Amino acid sequence: MRRAEYAAETIGNVVFDQYPKLVGDSPTISNYVNEQLDQWQTATSKSLQTDFPFNHHATKLDEFVTTVETGELSQAHINRAINDFTEFCRAAKHPPQQSFWSQIGKPEKNAGSQPKETQDDIALNGRLLLASWQKYMDETRSEWELKTIEARRKQFLEQLKDILDRLELLQQKIETLGLNPGLLLDLSKGNLSAQDIEQFTRWATYLQNDEGAQSLCELLGKIRQIELSERIERVQLEETRILQLPDINSREEIVGIRLGRDLEHILPSEKALLADEDTAILFDLKFVESRLMCFEMQGIQDVKETLEIEADRQVEDEEQEGPMVICVDTSGSMHGMPETIAKAVAMYLSSKAREKKRHCYLINFSTGIHTLELSDEMGMAALIDFLKMSFHGGTDVAPALQHALKTMKRDKYKKADLLIISDFIMSELPDEMLPAIEEHRAHGNRFYSLVIGPSFMSQRLETLFDREWIYDPERSRIQELLTFQSRIVEDRT
Repeated sequence: MRRAEYAAETIGNVVFDQYPKLVGDSPTISNYVNEQLDQWQTATSKSLQTDFPFNHHATKLDEFVTTVETGELSQAHINRAINDFTEFCRAAKHPPQQSFWSQIGKPEKNAGSQPKETQDDIALNGRLLLASWQKYMDETRSEWELKTIEARRKQFLEQLKDILDRLELLQQKIETLGLNPGLLLDLSKGNLSAQDIEQFTRWATYLQNDEGAQSLCELLGKIRQIELSERIERVQLEETRILQLPDINSREEIVGIRLGRDLEHILPSEKALLADEDTAILFDLKFVESRLMCFEMQGIQDVKETLEIEADRQVEDEEQEGPMVICVDTSGSMHGMPETIAKAVAMYLSSKAREKKRHCYLINFSTGIHTLELSDEMGMAALIDFLKMSFHGGTDVAPALQHALKTMKRDKYKKADLLIISDFIMSELPDEMLPAIEEHRAHGNRFYSLVIGPSFMSQRLETLFDREWIYDPERSRIQELLTFQSRIVEDRT
Protein backbone atom coordinates (compact mmCIF):
# COMPACT_ATOMS: atom_id res chain seq x y z
CA MET A 1 0.00 0.00 0.00
CA ARG A 2 1.10 3.54 -0.68
CA ARG A 3 1.03 4.58 2.98
CA ALA A 4 3.37 1.74 3.97
CA GLU A 5 5.69 2.58 1.08
CA TYR A 6 5.79 6.26 2.08
CA ALA A 7 6.48 5.32 5.72
CA ALA A 8 9.35 3.04 4.63
CA GLU A 9 10.86 5.88 2.61
CA THR A 10 10.60 8.17 5.63
CA ILE A 11 12.36 5.64 7.87
CA GLY A 12 15.09 5.19 5.26
CA ASN A 13 15.70 8.93 5.08
CA VAL A 14 15.99 9.13 8.87
CA VAL A 15 18.46 6.23 9.02
CA PHE A 16 20.68 7.42 6.18
CA ASP A 17 20.74 10.95 7.64
CA GLN A 18 21.65 9.83 11.17
CA TYR A 19 24.23 7.19 10.17
CA PRO A 20 25.88 8.61 7.04
CA LYS A 21 29.35 7.14 7.67
CA LEU A 22 28.26 3.73 8.89
CA VAL A 23 25.74 3.15 6.10
CA GLY A 24 27.56 5.10 3.42
CA ASP A 25 30.96 3.44 3.88
CA SER A 26 29.64 -0.11 4.06
CA PRO A 27 27.67 -1.46 1.07
CA THR A 28 26.65 -4.53 3.06
CA ILE A 29 25.16 -2.46 5.89
CA SER A 30 23.43 -0.24 3.35
CA ASN A 31 21.98 -3.31 1.64
CA TYR A 32 20.99 -4.70 5.05
CA VAL A 33 19.06 -1.51 5.87
CA ASN A 34 17.31 -1.55 2.49
CA GLU A 35 16.38 -5.22 2.92
CA GLN A 36 14.97 -4.52 6.37
CA LEU A 37 12.93 -1.62 4.97
CA ASP A 38 11.54 -3.80 2.18
CA GLN A 39 10.62 -6.55 4.65
CA TRP A 40 8.96 -4.04 6.97
CA GLN A 41 6.98 -2.50 4.11
CA THR A 42 5.79 -5.91 2.91
CA ALA A 43 4.83 -7.04 6.42
CA THR A 44 3.07 -3.75 7.16
CA SER A 45 1.08 -3.84 3.91
CA LYS A 46 -0.01 -7.38 4.68
CA SER A 47 -0.96 -6.41 8.23
CA LEU A 48 -3.08 -3.51 7.00
CA GLN A 49 -5.05 -5.91 4.83
CA THR A 50 -5.48 -8.78 7.25
CA ASP A 51 -5.50 -7.23 10.72
CA PHE A 52 -8.16 -4.54 10.23
CA PRO A 53 -10.46 -5.07 13.25
CA PHE A 54 -13.61 -4.28 11.18
CA ASN A 55 -12.98 -6.69 8.32
CA HIS A 56 -16.23 -8.48 9.18
CA HIS A 57 -18.18 -5.24 8.78
CA ALA A 58 -16.24 -4.41 5.61
CA THR A 59 -17.33 -7.74 4.14
CA LYS A 60 -20.99 -6.93 4.85
CA LEU A 61 -20.48 -3.51 3.28
CA ASP A 62 -19.06 -5.13 0.13
CA GLU A 63 -22.09 -7.44 -0.04
CA PHE A 64 -24.43 -4.46 0.22
CA VAL A 65 -22.47 -2.63 -2.51
CA THR A 66 -22.97 -5.61 -4.82
CA THR A 67 -26.70 -5.69 -4.05
CA VAL A 68 -27.11 -1.98 -4.79
CA GLU A 69 -25.11 -2.18 -8.03
CA THR A 70 -27.15 -5.13 -9.36
CA GLY A 71 -30.42 -3.21 -8.89
CA GLU A 72 -31.99 -6.11 -6.94
CA LEU A 73 -32.46 -4.02 -3.83
CA SER A 74 -35.49 -4.63 -1.65
CA GLN A 75 -36.79 -3.26 1.64
CA ALA A 76 -35.51 -6.41 3.35
CA HIS A 77 -32.00 -5.60 2.08
CA ILE A 78 -32.38 -2.07 3.41
CA ASN A 79 -33.50 -3.29 6.84
CA ARG A 80 -30.61 -5.78 7.17
CA ALA A 81 -28.11 -3.18 5.95
CA ILE A 82 -29.39 -0.64 8.49
CA ASN A 83 -28.90 -3.18 11.28
CA ASP A 84 -25.36 -4.01 10.04
CA PHE A 85 -24.53 -0.32 9.65
CA THR A 86 -25.81 0.49 13.15
CA GLU A 87 -23.78 -2.40 14.60
CA PHE A 88 -20.65 -1.11 12.83
CA CYS A 89 -21.21 2.45 14.10
CA ARG A 90 -21.45 1.23 17.66
CA ALA A 91 -18.27 -0.87 17.29
CA ALA A 92 -16.36 1.95 15.60
CA LYS A 93 -17.78 4.55 17.98
CA HIS A 94 -19.46 6.58 15.27
CA PRO A 95 -22.86 8.30 15.87
CA PRO A 96 -25.37 5.78 14.43
CA GLN A 97 -28.15 8.38 13.81
CA GLN A 98 -30.66 5.79 15.00
CA SER A 99 -33.74 8.03 14.71
CA PHE A 100 -33.05 8.88 11.07
CA TRP A 101 -32.38 5.34 9.91
CA SER A 102 -35.35 3.96 11.88
CA GLN A 103 -37.66 6.00 9.60
CA ILE A 104 -36.12 4.40 6.51
CA GLY A 105 -36.32 0.90 7.85
CA LYS A 106 -39.98 -0.11 7.26
CA PRO A 107 -41.81 -3.45 7.09
CA GLU A 108 -41.45 -5.12 3.71
CA LYS A 109 -44.51 -5.22 1.44
CA ASN A 110 -45.33 -7.82 -1.19
CA ALA A 111 -43.05 -7.31 -4.12
CA GLY A 112 -45.90 -7.50 -6.62
CA SER A 113 -47.97 -4.83 -4.89
CA GLN A 114 -45.14 -2.25 -4.53
CA PRO A 115 -45.77 0.81 -6.69
CA LYS A 116 -42.98 2.23 -8.88
CA GLU A 117 -42.50 5.22 -6.58
CA THR A 118 -41.71 2.88 -3.68
CA GLN A 119 -38.95 1.12 -5.67
CA ASP A 120 -37.37 4.47 -6.44
CA ASP A 121 -37.49 5.36 -2.76
CA ILE A 122 -35.82 2.06 -1.87
CA ALA A 123 -33.07 2.68 -4.42
CA LEU A 124 -32.56 6.22 -3.13
CA ASN A 125 -32.47 5.07 0.48
CA GLY A 126 -30.03 2.33 -0.47
CA ARG A 127 -27.62 4.77 -2.11
CA LEU A 128 -27.91 7.13 0.86
CA LEU A 129 -27.18 4.32 3.31
CA LEU A 130 -24.30 3.07 1.17
CA ALA A 131 -22.72 6.53 1.03
CA SER A 132 -22.88 6.98 4.80
CA TRP A 133 -21.62 3.47 5.50
CA GLN A 134 -18.76 3.82 3.03
CA LYS A 135 -17.79 7.21 4.46
CA TYR A 136 -17.64 5.90 8.02
CA MET A 137 -15.77 2.77 6.90
CA ASP A 138 -13.15 4.82 5.01
CA GLU A 139 -12.67 7.16 7.97
CA THR A 140 -12.35 4.24 10.36
CA ARG A 141 -9.90 2.38 8.12
CA SER A 142 -7.83 5.49 7.47
CA GLU A 143 -7.58 6.34 11.17
CA TRP A 144 -6.70 2.76 12.09
CA GLU A 145 -4.08 2.49 9.34
CA LEU A 146 -2.38 5.73 10.38
CA LYS A 147 -2.22 4.62 14.01
CA THR A 148 -1.02 1.14 13.05
CA ILE A 149 1.66 2.41 10.66
CA GLU A 150 2.89 4.94 13.20
CA ALA A 151 3.11 2.32 15.95
CA ARG A 152 4.88 -0.16 13.67
CA ARG A 153 7.13 2.59 12.29
CA LYS A 154 8.17 3.69 15.76
CA GLN A 155 8.87 0.14 16.90
CA PHE A 156 10.78 -0.76 13.74
CA LEU A 157 12.83 2.45 13.79
CA GLU A 158 13.81 1.85 17.42
CA GLN A 159 14.90 -1.70 16.63
CA LEU A 160 16.82 -0.64 13.52
CA LYS A 161 18.53 2.26 15.30
CA ASP A 162 19.43 -0.04 18.19
CA ILE A 163 21.21 -2.41 15.80
CA LEU A 164 22.92 0.44 13.94
CA ASP A 165 24.04 2.02 17.21
CA ARG A 166 25.59 -1.28 18.21
CA LEU A 167 27.20 -1.66 14.80
CA GLU A 168 28.58 1.88 14.96
CA LEU A 169 30.12 1.21 18.37
CA LEU A 170 31.42 -2.14 17.19
CA GLN A 171 32.93 -0.57 14.08
CA GLN A 172 34.89 1.87 16.23
CA LYS A 173 36.21 -0.91 18.42
CA ILE A 174 37.10 -3.08 15.43
CA GLU A 175 39.07 -0.23 13.88
CA THR A 176 40.84 0.38 17.21
CA LEU A 177 41.92 -3.28 17.28
CA GLY A 178 43.35 -2.99 13.78
CA LEU A 179 40.77 -5.32 12.24
CA ASN A 180 38.94 -4.82 8.97
CA PRO A 181 35.40 -3.58 9.79
CA GLY A 182 34.23 -4.07 6.22
CA LEU A 183 35.09 -7.75 6.39
CA LEU A 184 33.64 -8.41 9.84
CA LEU A 185 30.48 -6.32 9.42
CA ASP A 186 29.42 -8.18 6.30
CA LEU A 187 25.71 -8.49 7.04
CA SER A 188 25.01 -10.15 3.71
CA LYS A 189 26.18 -13.48 5.14
CA GLY A 190 23.92 -14.77 7.85
CA ASN A 191 21.41 -13.16 10.17
CA LEU A 192 22.97 -11.00 12.84
CA SER A 193 20.79 -10.22 15.85
CA ALA A 194 21.21 -7.42 18.36
CA GLN A 195 22.33 -10.01 20.93
CA ASP A 196 25.03 -11.26 18.54
CA ILE A 197 26.34 -7.74 18.01
CA GLU A 198 26.29 -7.14 21.76
CA GLN A 199 28.28 -10.34 22.35
CA PHE A 200 30.85 -9.41 19.72
CA THR A 201 31.09 -5.90 21.19
CA ARG A 202 31.78 -7.33 24.66
CA TRP A 203 34.69 -9.37 23.32
CA ALA A 204 36.02 -6.40 21.36
CA THR A 205 35.62 -4.11 24.38
CA TYR A 206 37.55 -6.55 26.54
CA LEU A 207 40.43 -6.59 24.07
CA GLN A 208 40.32 -2.82 23.69
CA ASN A 209 40.47 -2.16 27.44
CA ASP A 210 43.05 -4.81 28.33
CA GLU A 211 46.52 -3.87 27.10
CA GLY A 212 47.87 -7.28 28.05
CA ALA A 213 45.23 -9.02 25.95
CA GLN A 214 46.01 -6.71 23.04
CA SER A 215 49.70 -7.55 23.28
CA LEU A 216 48.81 -11.21 23.49
CA CYS A 217 46.73 -11.00 20.29
CA GLU A 218 49.46 -9.14 18.45
CA LEU A 219 51.99 -11.73 19.60
CA LEU A 220 49.86 -14.69 18.56
CA GLY A 221 48.94 -12.98 15.30
CA LYS A 222 52.60 -13.24 14.34
CA ILE A 223 52.89 -16.88 15.34
CA ARG A 224 54.55 -17.91 12.10
CA GLN A 225 57.13 -15.39 10.98
CA ILE A 226 57.52 -14.99 7.25
CA GLU A 227 60.03 -17.54 6.05
CA LEU A 228 62.44 -16.94 3.18
CA SER A 229 63.28 -19.65 0.68
CA GLU A 230 65.83 -19.40 -2.09
CA ARG A 231 65.42 -20.68 -5.62
CA ILE A 232 67.42 -20.39 -8.86
CA GLU A 233 65.77 -18.83 -11.86
CA ARG A 234 67.01 -17.73 -15.30
CA VAL A 235 66.35 -14.08 -15.89
CA GLN A 236 66.97 -11.52 -18.61
CA LEU A 237 69.43 -8.88 -17.47
CA GLU A 238 70.71 -5.69 -19.06
CA GLU A 239 74.48 -5.22 -18.82
CA THR A 240 76.21 -1.95 -19.64
CA ARG A 241 79.90 -1.96 -20.56
CA ILE A 242 82.34 0.69 -21.84
CA LEU A 243 84.15 0.09 -25.15
CA GLN A 244 87.24 2.03 -26.30
CA LEU A 245 86.91 2.80 -30.01
CA PRO A 246 89.27 4.78 -32.34
CA ASP A 247 88.36 8.40 -32.96
CA ILE A 248 89.77 9.57 -36.29
CA ASN A 249 88.88 13.16 -35.52
CA SER A 250 91.20 13.19 -32.54
CA ARG A 251 95.02 13.57 -32.88
CA GLU A 252 96.13 12.39 -29.50
CA GLU A 253 98.89 9.82 -30.25
CA ILE A 254 100.99 8.25 -33.02
CA VAL A 255 99.70 4.89 -34.12
CA GLY A 256 101.64 4.39 -37.37
CA ILE A 257 102.93 5.87 -40.64
CA ARG A 258 100.98 6.70 -43.72
CA LEU A 259 101.44 8.47 -47.05
CA GLY A 260 100.05 11.97 -47.33
CA ARG A 261 100.95 15.60 -47.38
CA ASP A 262 100.14 16.77 -43.85
CA LEU A 263 103.16 19.03 -43.35
CA GLU A 264 102.65 19.14 -39.58
CA HIS A 265 102.90 15.35 -39.33
CA ILE A 266 105.63 14.49 -41.89
CA LEU A 267 108.63 12.49 -40.75
CA PRO A 268 111.93 14.33 -40.07
CA SER A 269 113.57 12.36 -42.88
CA GLU A 270 111.13 13.88 -45.31
CA LYS A 271 111.86 17.36 -43.97
CA ALA A 272 115.60 16.72 -44.54
CA LEU A 273 114.94 16.69 -48.31
CA LEU A 274 114.42 20.42 -48.13
CA ALA A 275 118.02 20.97 -46.98
CA ASP A 276 119.36 20.49 -50.55
CA GLU A 277 118.16 22.13 -53.75
CA ASP A 278 118.31 18.87 -55.73
CA THR A 279 116.37 16.85 -53.17
CA ALA A 280 113.96 19.69 -52.59
CA ILE A 281 112.54 18.98 -56.05
CA LEU A 282 111.85 15.41 -54.89
CA PHE A 283 110.08 16.76 -51.80
CA ASP A 284 107.83 18.96 -53.96
CA LEU A 285 107.02 16.01 -56.24
CA LYS A 286 106.03 13.80 -53.24
CA PHE A 287 103.92 16.61 -51.81
CA VAL A 288 102.02 17.02 -55.08
CA GLU A 289 101.41 13.25 -55.27
CA SER A 290 100.58 12.99 -51.50
CA ARG A 291 103.36 10.50 -51.02
CA LEU A 292 105.15 12.09 -48.15
CA MET A 293 105.58 9.76 -45.19
CA CYS A 294 103.53 11.18 -42.32
CA PHE A 295 102.80 10.05 -38.79
CA GLU A 296 99.36 8.36 -38.42
CA MET A 297 97.60 10.17 -35.54
CA GLN A 298 94.35 9.22 -33.81
CA GLY A 299 92.49 9.34 -30.45
CA ILE A 300 90.52 6.87 -28.31
CA GLN A 301 86.89 7.50 -27.24
CA ASP A 302 84.81 5.66 -24.57
CA VAL A 303 81.46 4.35 -25.87
CA LYS A 304 78.75 2.84 -23.56
CA GLU A 305 77.04 -0.27 -24.91
CA THR A 306 73.95 -1.98 -23.36
CA LEU A 307 73.60 -5.71 -23.89
CA GLU A 308 70.77 -8.11 -22.94
CA ILE A 309 72.08 -11.33 -21.45
CA GLU A 310 70.57 -14.38 -19.72
CA ALA A 311 71.87 -15.29 -16.29
CA ASP A 312 71.06 -17.57 -13.36
CA ARG A 313 70.50 -15.91 -9.99
CA GLN A 314 69.12 -16.74 -6.55
CA VAL A 315 65.69 -15.31 -5.76
CA GLU A 316 64.23 -15.03 -2.25
CA ASP A 317 60.54 -15.95 -2.02
CA GLU A 318 58.32 -14.79 0.83
CA GLU A 319 56.27 -17.71 2.04
CA GLN A 320 52.81 -16.46 2.96
CA GLU A 321 51.48 -17.08 6.45
CA GLY A 322 49.92 -20.50 6.43
CA PRO A 323 46.58 -21.85 7.67
CA MET A 324 45.54 -21.90 11.32
CA VAL A 325 43.78 -24.44 13.52
CA ILE A 326 42.51 -22.96 16.80
CA CYS A 327 41.25 -25.16 19.64
CA VAL A 328 39.22 -23.30 22.30
CA ASP A 329 38.57 -24.91 25.69
CA THR A 330 34.99 -24.26 26.93
CA SER A 331 34.96 -26.74 29.79
CA GLY A 332 33.61 -26.01 33.25
CA SER A 333 37.00 -24.96 34.61
CA MET A 334 37.14 -22.19 31.99
CA HIS A 335 33.83 -20.65 33.06
CA GLY A 336 33.93 -16.90 33.60
CA MET A 337 36.86 -14.66 32.76
CA PRO A 338 39.14 -17.41 31.30
CA GLU A 339 36.46 -18.39 28.77
CA THR A 340 35.86 -14.72 27.88
CA ILE A 341 39.59 -14.23 27.26
CA ALA A 342 39.86 -17.42 25.22
CA LYS A 343 36.93 -16.51 22.99
CA ALA A 344 38.08 -12.90 22.59
CA VAL A 345 41.50 -14.11 21.47
CA ALA A 346 39.94 -16.71 19.16
CA MET A 347 37.70 -14.01 17.69
CA TYR A 348 40.68 -11.75 17.03
CA LEU A 349 42.87 -14.45 15.49
CA SER A 350 40.12 -15.87 13.28
CA SER A 351 39.23 -12.35 12.12
CA LYS A 352 42.86 -11.67 11.28
CA ALA A 353 43.05 -14.98 9.44
CA ARG A 354 40.07 -14.06 7.28
CA GLU A 355 41.52 -10.63 6.62
CA LYS A 356 44.81 -12.18 5.45
CA LYS A 357 42.93 -14.92 3.56
CA ARG A 358 44.48 -17.63 5.70
CA HIS A 359 42.49 -20.84 6.00
CA CYS A 360 41.17 -21.05 9.56
CA TYR A 361 39.65 -24.04 11.34
CA LEU A 362 38.05 -23.65 14.80
CA ILE A 363 37.51 -26.45 17.30
CA ASN A 364 35.43 -25.87 20.43
CA PHE A 365 36.11 -28.64 22.95
CA SER A 366 35.25 -29.93 26.40
CA THR A 367 34.48 -33.62 26.63
CA GLY A 368 33.21 -33.38 23.05
CA ILE A 369 34.04 -31.13 20.12
CA HIS A 370 32.28 -28.79 17.74
CA THR A 371 34.01 -27.46 14.64
CA LEU A 372 33.73 -24.56 12.23
CA GLU A 373 35.74 -23.97 9.07
CA LEU A 374 35.81 -20.29 8.19
CA SER A 375 35.43 -19.51 4.51
CA ASP A 376 34.57 -16.58 2.28
CA GLU A 377 30.91 -17.60 2.34
CA MET A 378 30.66 -17.22 6.11
CA GLY A 379 30.06 -13.95 7.88
CA MET A 380 30.42 -12.75 11.43
CA ALA A 381 27.11 -14.39 12.43
CA ALA A 382 28.53 -17.90 11.93
CA LEU A 383 31.65 -17.04 13.92
CA ILE A 384 29.65 -15.59 16.81
CA ASP A 385 27.28 -18.58 16.90
CA PHE A 386 30.29 -20.87 17.15
CA LEU A 387 32.08 -18.87 19.84
CA LYS A 388 28.93 -18.60 21.95
CA MET A 389 28.91 -22.38 22.43
CA SER A 390 29.92 -23.60 25.87
CA PHE A 391 29.98 -27.20 27.04
CA HIS A 392 30.91 -26.54 30.71
CA GLY A 393 31.71 -30.20 31.25
CA GLY A 394 35.03 -31.88 31.91
CA THR A 395 38.16 -31.27 29.87
CA ASP A 396 39.50 -33.76 27.35
CA VAL A 397 41.80 -32.25 24.74
CA ALA A 398 42.57 -35.59 23.10
CA PRO A 399 39.49 -35.66 20.75
CA ALA A 400 40.13 -32.05 19.70
CA LEU A 401 43.82 -32.68 19.10
CA GLN A 402 43.07 -35.91 17.24
CA HIS A 403 40.59 -34.08 15.00
CA ALA A 404 43.11 -31.27 14.45
CA LEU A 405 45.81 -33.74 13.38
CA LYS A 406 43.36 -35.29 10.93
CA THR A 407 42.46 -31.84 9.57
CA MET A 408 46.13 -30.94 9.05
CA LYS A 409 46.45 -33.87 6.63
CA ARG A 410 44.16 -32.03 4.20
CA ASP A 411 45.87 -30.12 1.40
CA LYS A 412 44.64 -26.71 2.48
CA TYR A 413 45.89 -27.23 6.06
CA LYS A 414 49.36 -28.54 5.32
CA LYS A 415 52.00 -26.68 7.34
CA ALA A 416 49.19 -25.28 9.51
CA ASP A 417 49.77 -23.63 12.88
CA LEU A 418 47.86 -25.27 15.73
CA LEU A 419 47.02 -23.16 18.79
CA ILE A 420 45.33 -24.61 21.88
CA ILE A 421 43.76 -22.05 24.22
CA SER A 422 42.97 -23.61 27.61
CA ASP A 423 43.66 -23.55 31.33
CA PHE A 424 45.14 -27.01 30.81
CA ILE A 425 43.33 -28.52 33.78
CA MET A 426 42.93 -31.82 31.99
CA SER A 427 44.00 -35.42 31.85
CA GLU A 428 47.18 -36.50 30.12
CA LEU A 429 47.28 -37.26 26.41
CA PRO A 430 47.42 -40.83 25.13
CA ASP A 431 51.02 -41.95 24.56
CA GLU A 432 50.38 -42.83 20.90
CA MET A 433 49.47 -39.21 20.12
CA LEU A 434 53.00 -37.85 20.70
CA PRO A 435 54.55 -39.71 17.72
CA ALA A 436 51.73 -38.42 15.54
CA ILE A 437 52.49 -34.87 16.66
CA GLU A 438 56.18 -35.31 15.92
CA GLU A 439 55.33 -36.66 12.46
CA HIS A 440 53.25 -33.57 11.68
CA ARG A 441 55.99 -31.32 13.05
CA ALA A 442 58.45 -32.96 10.65
CA HIS A 443 56.14 -32.03 7.77
CA GLY A 444 56.13 -28.33 8.70
CA ASN A 445 53.25 -28.08 11.18
CA ARG A 446 53.81 -26.05 14.33
CA PHE A 447 52.15 -26.50 17.73
CA TYR A 448 51.52 -23.65 20.19
CA SER A 449 49.69 -23.29 23.48
CA LEU A 450 48.15 -20.38 25.34
CA VAL A 451 47.54 -21.08 29.02
CA ILE A 452 44.84 -18.95 30.66
CA GLY A 453 45.48 -18.88 34.40
CA PRO A 454 48.15 -20.37 36.67
CA SER A 455 47.67 -24.07 35.81
CA PHE A 456 49.34 -25.95 33.01
CA MET A 457 50.61 -29.39 31.98
CA SER A 458 54.04 -29.29 33.58
CA GLN A 459 55.17 -32.64 32.20
CA ARG A 460 54.18 -32.17 28.58
CA LEU A 461 54.61 -28.56 27.53
CA GLU A 462 58.22 -28.87 26.42
CA THR A 463 57.70 -31.98 24.30
CA LEU A 464 54.29 -31.17 22.83
CA PHE A 465 54.47 -27.50 21.87
CA ASP A 466 56.99 -25.48 19.90
CA ARG A 467 56.23 -22.35 21.90
CA GLU A 468 54.07 -21.75 24.98
CA TRP A 469 52.62 -18.66 26.59
CA ILE A 470 50.82 -18.18 29.88
CA TYR A 471 48.45 -15.25 30.39
CA ASP A 472 47.58 -14.02 33.86
CA PRO A 473 44.20 -12.24 33.59
CA GLU A 474 44.48 -10.71 37.06
CA ARG A 475 47.75 -8.95 36.28
CA SER A 476 47.15 -8.67 32.52
CA ARG A 477 50.61 -10.08 31.94
CA ILE A 478 52.06 -12.48 29.38
CA GLN A 479 54.87 -14.87 30.12
CA GLU A 480 56.60 -17.07 27.58
CA LEU A 481 57.54 -20.43 29.07
CA LEU A 482 61.05 -20.70 27.66
CA THR A 483 62.75 -21.61 30.94
CA PHE A 484 59.81 -23.47 32.37
CA GLN A 485 61.28 -26.95 32.24
CA SER A 486 64.57 -25.92 33.84
CA ARG A 487 62.70 -24.13 36.61
CA ILE A 488 60.76 -27.32 37.35
CA VAL A 489 64.03 -29.22 37.65
CA GLU A 490 65.49 -26.57 40.00
CA ASP A 491 62.38 -26.61 42.20
CA ARG A 492 62.56 -30.38 42.52
CA THR A 493 66.21 -30.30 43.56
